[in-house]
Amino acid sequence: MLKVTIHSGMLEDRTVSNQLAVLDIAYQNKSALADYLVALSLRNFGELEPAMVMKYPRWSASVWVLIARALGHVLYRRTQVPPSSKVDRRCAYATRICAYVELLTTEQRGLELGSVEILQRGKARGTYTALFEEDILGSRTVEFAYGCKALNSAELLMRSICWAYSKTDVLGPIPALILPTTMCVDGIDRFHVAALSEPAMTGFRRYQAEGNVKVEPGFESLPRAEDYVQFLMKG
Repeated sequence: MLKVTIHSGMLEDRTVSNQLAVLDIAYQNKSALADYLVALSLRNFGELEPAMVMKYPRWSASVWVLIARALGHVLYRRTQVPPSSKVDRRCAYATRICAYVELLTTEQRGLELGSVEILQRGKARGTYTALFEEDILGSRTVEFAYGCKALNSAELLMRSICWAYSKTDVLGPIPALILPTTMCVDGIDRFHVAALSEPAMTGFRRYQAEGNVKVEPGFESLPRAEDYVQFLMKG
């Protein structure tokens, strides 16, 4: 399960007392095209009705892209969100907020996957800089504008992700499932791990390192295609 907590202030200052929202993303069906159950709780508002993200390709893009889509579904109850309101000097705004993403499993607890700090840029209301960090895909920075009559920290996070990863204020297209190009070697379909796109390449290598793939002498960098299928289903 992914747990995303949103806080006022900077990452180093996050506590339960300054927590603004909690987003939980759990598998409903774990497969190459996974179904996720999404729950969002907002400070001073409570828990929203849970939502579903259906047929989302695993290991296909940044974890932030999945988080944005999950927020879109639970906030708007549909697969796409409307454009944000025009920013003006009367809009509600935040000076600084942050979000922290961790992975929770039966074997591991609190494994950090990513974080972001969203800071007001200058003195103009509704203008922000967001600095994203991610376990596999590294850093990304974006400047954007967002304003509304009543500030919703979860929507502000969603819009910042959209700008950072889709260059627009609405959700981008669902990413394509990353599949390797295979070759037949002695009657067995294999693939080059190094030819995979990220984050699938690093994800598969970690899956290998955990002992989930049988190492065949001479084929260390050419595992079987069926191993990749198992990775998408279980990794």
